[in-house]
Amino acid sequence: MNENINVKDKIIKTTIDLIEKSNGFVENITIRKIAEISNVSVGLINYHFGSKEKLIEICVQKIISNVMSVFPNIEGSNEYLKNANKDIANFSINVFKFLLNNPEISKISMLSDLSTPSIDSNSSISYRAIYKALNDVDSNKTKKIKAFIFLSTLQSAFLNKDISNDLLGINFNNEEDYNFFFMNVAKLLNI
Repeated sequence: MNENINVKDKIIKTTIDLIEKSNGFVENITIRKIAEISNVSVGLINYHFGSKEKLIEICVQKIISNVMSVFPNIEGSNEYLKNANKDIANFSINVFKFLLNNPEISKISMLSDLSTPSIDSNSSISYRAIYKALNDVDSNKTKKIKAFIFLSTLQSAFLNKDISNDLLGINFNNEEDYNFFFMNVAKLLNI
């Protein structure tokens, strides 16, 4: 059993390395290449993960989780939460920049979270961080709704970035435009 865990970890590590080297363009990564570098058979990869897509999804979730851990204890640091509370719009702008700089893995992570919701997903972790960063002026229920709206807006803005100019007259690929957008969303939500 321990050998199976090591093989799975080896496959995941190899796949993460390939994803990072490909700048997130996972369509250029093949199961054969993963198998070759991991020194395992293609069948073993399919046995453990079912498909390339499932393996990629697992790896992307790990990559995003590692990136999120760089934020100073995103779910627990009072100092971080105090600063985020002062300027949640700037926090969201920084997150949006990360999404734009890592479009393929960000899209995979979001779509995976939306298609198979989980309390432990990256979206759920982000929601809890946003919730904790909001001030306590509103009732608990209202604060939860505002955090949900804010996260949903952030994800929707990213997923619709290529048509945002046609939809809103705001180009989410332009830093000045998305800064304006998130500042106004924060103002509209009074956060």
